[in-house]
Amino acid sequence: MELKDLFYKWVPVWVKLPVLFILFFTLLTCNGVYLGNTTDMYSGLGVYPEPFTEAYNAIYIGMGLGLLIEFRLKRRFSNKTLLLYGLIMMLAMNVVCMITSNPGVTVAACLILGFCKMAAFFEVYIIWLYIFSKKLDRSRIYPFLYIVALPGTYLVTWATTWLSYLYNWRYAYVAVLMLIGLCILLSLLFAENHPIRRIYPLYQMDWLGVLLLLSTLLLINYIVVYGKVEDWFESDRIKAAFVVLPVTLLGFIRREIRVKRPFVPFRIMKSPWFHKGQFFFLVLGVFLPSTIQSSFTGGILHFEAIRNTELNLYMIPAMAIGAVFAYIWYYFKRDPDVLLFVGFLSFVLYYFLLYQRLALGLGLDDFWLPSLFKGFAIILLYICIGLYTVASFQLPDILTAAGFMIITRSFLSGGIFTGIYSYFVYSGTVKHIDRLAGLTASGDYVLNQAPAAYVRTIAEQATLASFKEMTGFILLFGILTLALILSSMVYRSIILKEHILSKW
Repeated sequence: MELKDLFYKWVPVWVKLPVLFILFFTLLTCNGVYLGNTTDMYSGLGVYPEPFTEAYNAIYIGMGLGLLIEFRLKRRFSNKTLLLYGLIMMLAMNVVCMITSNPGVTVAACLILGFCKMAAFFEVYIIWLYIFSKKLDRSRIYPFLYIVALPGTYLVTWATTWLSYLYNWRYAYVAVLMLIGLCILLSLLFAENHPIRRIYPLYQMDWLGVLLLLSTLLLINYIVVYGKVEDWFESDRIKAAFVVLPVTLLGFIRREIRVKRPFVPFRIMKSPWFHKGQFFFLVLGVFLPSTIQSSFTGGILHFEAIRNTELNLYMIPAMAIGAVFAYIWYYFKRDPDVLLFVGFLSFVLYYFLLYQRLALGLGLDDFWLPSLFKGFAIILLYICIGLYTVASFQLPDILTAAGFMIITRSFLSGGIFTGIYSYFVYSGTVKHIDRLAGLTASGDYVLNQAPAAYVRTIAEQATLASFKEMTGFILLFGILTLALILSSMVYRSIILKEHILSKW
């Protein structure tokens, strides 16, 4: 792989850095669907919300797969070609999402967008990595990466929601298209095309392996998204997906073991750091979804969509503090397990405060303190667990590890637990409605209200009880997670102490 500067030599530094930041921000935050305006999208199109959740997950499936083949693309096409290819495909797929009325087309467009934009993202990422560390130390750039990605995503979500609220959800895409168009123009003006000296062909790529892994992930996506609305195993399509899923997964593993040039080199699976990172990203998925808070603020407190996105902005100051804290921590080479413990502890405090605040009559100001803990926890754990995952790898294996990291972090953990929480909140609400209705029928639970207000109150109380129940389970899981991390730290310190004493 040939790594060269992205810009012409005549481009001054005071131009390079702003252009790099605009490219980085756009590539990290611009997707095919945006959580803030999806309500207006499916309401305006007259469809269910599930296809847009499926499309949002498909973005990260595409990003993970795109990063897995990036090493091959980098040895076949020049840096400017890959940069423009990624940006132009982002532009085209956003246009498709803006004009289509078919949710299936939106899902396909988001998958293609995520897949293609990683080609452009890597070109910008590697320049930023070299700016932060001449030795390409990833612990220097990860705080910067996530302080751009996470707050940037929340800002773009808020902006698209605001545009949808004032005008129409399609106007949000106009703003995104203008930003991507600016990036294309800047790339044409300032990015230099460096021809590849030795070109590697793409026909040797294991495209069947790519297709099998893609099929497996899309089947998982379908199951977790549509399980609630199709009642899981009561649906013939869910049953069929469960039957086909192990076939595609085992077929992918069998092919990667036997093929001469595997799509995924299984040598990365031998790294204990990779296993630790993947495990904790799955654990993080328990805490990461905002299903409970957003359902509570929208369904019980009746906040508008733009108010819900404003709640996410409360996390940005804490994210900035967390990024600086992590940078300093790794700069002085302190124990990363302490960061892991502090991150999960912050999540436990967030859910504890949320549990205390699950009541009627709250406003935006009641969520600023929990949001600070959540923002600090998210960015700290993204940095810490991300560095665990790629700690023992160099190019090209680091691209494979990072691709699986994106799939696990943003889809398998977040997507699966979001679907699970949606189902359990719904089923818990039904259970508590039955219980409250039974108490009312027996005369133990009396409300002096009109029938319509009476039914609404019963529904709100049942939903609130379901939220409390789910939050309590997450709190207990968080305490167990903290105990596991603390036990691991104590065990490691004992082993280290015994090793030092044995030398003496």
